[in-house]
Amino acid sequence: MKSGKAPGPENISSEALKLDKEVTANMFHVLYRKIREEEQVPTDWKKGYLIRIPKKGDPSKQENCRGITLLSVSGNVFNSVAEPDERLSRRPTSKSTVWIPYASVVHRPNRDSTDNR
Repeated sequence: MKSGKAPGPENISSEALKLDKEVTANMFHVLYRKIREEEQVPTDWKKGYLIRIPKKGDPSKQENCRGITLLSVSGNVFNSVAEPDERLSRRPTSKSTVWIPYASVVHRPNRDSTDNR
């Protein structure tokens, strides 16, 4: 977990989780056990804030901005320790509907940042 990063939708920063690593580890252990039992992750972990970052040029033009998505710090911690099949999916599959961060649309084939508005 890198320090100095903006918190995501749950408003928990990585610095807050690092304050008492033992308490944080115990808290996540209980939480992850519950996630495995219920096979359900907190909805905030699947959300993200899309932030427009202006590039050089006229910031009112779409092509002069890039998007970043602020994701949940807790969700990122979960993804770093979870088994691959338990991780928060951000890739579409033919069998399920999954959440894809808006900013990731530009990285999908035949899509750009103006699609799906």
